[in-house]
Amino acid sequence: MNFRIIIYVLLFFIANSCKPKKVEESAFPFPDGITITGKFKHASKQKNVLEKIDLDEISLPKIYREDLYAIRMHKKMLERKRRGRKHFNIGGIKFTKTDLERTAEALENWSSAALIPASEYFDGYQISGKDGRGNVLFTGYYSPVLQVSETQDEIYKYPIYAQPKDVEIYPTRREIYLEGALQNKNLELAYAKSLIDIQKMQLQGSGYVEYRDGSQHLFSYGGTNKHPRRSIQRYFLDHYGEKGQGVIIESIGKFITENPDKGDEILFHNSSYVFFIKNPQGKKVNGSGNVPLVSDMSIATDKRYIPTGACLFSLKPIPHKNFTEHKTSLLLAQDVGGGIKGPGHIDLYCGVGETARNLAKLRHYGKIWLLLAKKRT
Repeated sequence: MNFRIIIYVLLFFIANSCKPKKVEESAFPFPDGITITGKFKHASKQKNVLEKIDLDEISLPKIYREDLYAIRMHKKMLERKRRGRKHFNIGGIKFTKTDLERTAEALENWSSAALIPASEYFDGYQISGKDGRGNVLFTGYYSPVLQVSETQDEIYKYPIYAQPKDVEIYPTRREIYLEGALQNKNLELAYAKSLIDIQKMQLQGSGYVEYRDGSQHLFSYGGTNKHPRRSIQRYFLDHYGEKGQGVIIESIGKFITENPDKGDEILFHNSSYVFFIKNPQGKKVNGSGNVPLVSDMSIATDKRYIPTGACLFSLKPIPHKNFTEHKTSLLLAQDVGGGIKGPGHIDLYCGVGETARNLAKLRHYGKIWLLLAKKRT
């Protein structure tokens, strides 16, 4: 009898394997439908920037206990946020700041509600991405740790400045460092070993400095000199890089060390200068929303398309050597970035220090869904 059952089971599986199978759209295409950079090749074209989707059709992230702190801080950010837009119309989808507050509240409630579908709490809207097919570029940023001295010497030569007050026309980066335009104004916060180190921190918008005694302080964004920001990475690539080569700021630093006569030309191509504010020891990095950024969750966006305060689900790209996989995750819009333009690009905060720097090399594609709390009747 047992032998007959085995034969019947085998015949059943053989018969079913021979049937033609229906190919269905899925939120998670097979790997051959995803490029090495994470783009979904067969995604449908969207008509609008935001397109409503059925949240029951996507695999949703788990919300862990440690995530609740970030959600609660996000709620407080929205409650405190007095300035800025109160009404939004993005791709024909209209909502308000109050809707964003209700969404953060609903997210906290849903995270503690066992087995209740997210679709009972939220409406989800896929963001079109740059290509209109939902492919959103994820890049990364981080908080560097810069070795500095309180006093200037032969090693720590280059001052990091606070913003001068009552200035009508600010000096350029070249005028600051080659002509000493800010000397003897009591604006020096610390001294770094190189101009490229300072520029690294300016590119990130903030960072930690570590003094010789081991103490660390956060240097947060303190304004700019209001001169145009130009990319030294692009300039370097156009004039000294190899065709098809990617370039990071560390590559420029190495090149300048080997070719010191090119340093001024490259570094002062960017006239813009970011000033800093020295914070008390132990202060955490805040985004433009004025709450501590959370690594792997906080994002900087173009707030015309993803407002500060938005809550989102995502398929976040996880790059490997020869392929990109995707992980479902929660994202919180808590920062803005000068280089983030349009609905096709977000910047993911990766944390502090060298490990975070390596993670911040991210330049891969995923998908993002804006959440809005359902309106209760």
